[in-house]
Amino acid sequence: MPKPDTAAALAAVDKHFDEFVEELQQLCRIRSRRQEPEQMEATAEFIAGSVRRWGGEAEIIPWEQSYPYVLAEVPGEGDKALLHFTHYDVEVEPAGDDADWISPPYAAEIHDGRLYARGVADDKGVVMSRIHAAAAWKLAGLTPPVTNRIIFEGKKWLHSPGLGSFVQAHADRLASDAALWENSWLDGEDRLLLKLAEKGVLYLRLTAQTLPRDLTSQNTALLPAATARLAAALAQLQQPDGTVTIPGFADDARPPTDEERALLEKVAFDGDFLRKRAQVDRFTGDLDDQGAAVAIRTVPTLTVAGFAGGDMRDDVTLGIPSTASAKLEIRLVPGQDPDRVLGCIRDHLAATGFGDLRIEVMATSRPNLTDHRDPFVALVADAARRVYGTEPVIEPYTQWIGNQGVIADLPIVGVGVSRADSGVDGPNENIRLDDYKAGIKHVIEVMAALAVAE
Repeated sequence: MPKPDTAAALAAVDKHFDEFVEELQQLCRIRSRRQEPEQMEATAEFIAGSVRRWGGEAEIIPWEQSYPYVLAEVPGEGDKALLHFTHYDVEVEPAGDDADWISPPYAAEIHDGRLYARGVADDKGVVMSRIHAAAAWKLAGLTPPVTNRIIFEGKKWLHSPGLGSFVQAHADRLASDAALWENSWLDGEDRLLLKLAEKGVLYLRLTAQTLPRDLTSQNTALLPAATARLAAALAQLQQPDGTVTIPGFADDARPPTDEERALLEKVAFDGDFLRKRAQVDRFTGDLDDQGAAVAIRTVPTLTVAGFAGGDMRDDVTLGIPSTASAKLEIRLVPGQDPDRVLGCIRDHLAATGFGDLRIEVMATSRPNLTDHRDPFVALVADAARRVYGTEPVIEPYTQWIGNQGVIADLPIVGVGVSRADSGVDGPNENIRLDDYKAGIKHVIEVMAALAVAE
């Protein structure tokens, strides 16, 4: 088929943009916080209603370990299908103080060309941009050139434990030629970042128990404290600067190629901002900004995310802690297998005399990587050039953790509608309306190009 003419669909975006923005505001006024089940269900209902309003099909599907999924389809011409992944829950990370907002976080007000709302950048702007991109073809009196299939996820847990089983159960309804992920933005030079990877995660709880119950500390010379034992075990896992010392930990980590390193060098990294925010003068290992930009994306890490044990009341207490626990967040890079890494940790603890520690797996996901040479990446990049008028930045590795690897063996490219200064998950989270319009148009151009791709 000849390449579809996008002119009418792009013109429909301009003509109906105020209507699109109003609908986005309506979605942003729903408090889709994981702590509020009724609001999460109301959000799913709103999204399904929007898809149907614009001529698509949508089903709300309750699912294990998750709030309801919305599975949508907007039929298109030809035999090509484009899969979109988005999520509708907000406050993915600590959200800060509501009092710091210039307008209430769920008022969804517009100030100086920006829409301010909790979750508008992550991820409600993307949610509605995919719906509105398909709607633009309909509003122009046309059928979309490809079938659009969309997963709208409402997470109960950050690591999306229900996503894998959901995808497996609905594989026939998700079958597609390529996928657009939700995680990306424009940098300070108006360049769209095309994100091609996500780190995996292995989240553990380690527990040491040395006594049946806490006993008086007059016996410390005779009895072991769980806090001391756990601290000693953690010291076997990494050096004080965070360097992991577990044998075999990174053996299967895929090193970036020379081409990928060259691409990473083009990704903006504001080292001064991070050093100022962290109130440090230098990065670990004295990395310069270029080295830091590569390390943050390609080095697997282990973080002791929490440590608990003993009596921490504001009083003088006399006791030997009988139990202590720590949470470990391990970020995995492409090539690493969480089960193999878990085995390395178990073996190392046993070899160093800490085989008695209890290990609980709290979360796991596999890292994923799309080859930057995949034709779909070039297609998405070319569409970005037409819409934004700038050269997009291809980011072959990212520092973000996720679960995209369960989707399918598809090329997956992350594109979004926000910016590096959008304040994701913090006070005054916002997107620029111009970026929202461009994001819709970019997806339209991707649809048209995919329709004729070989």
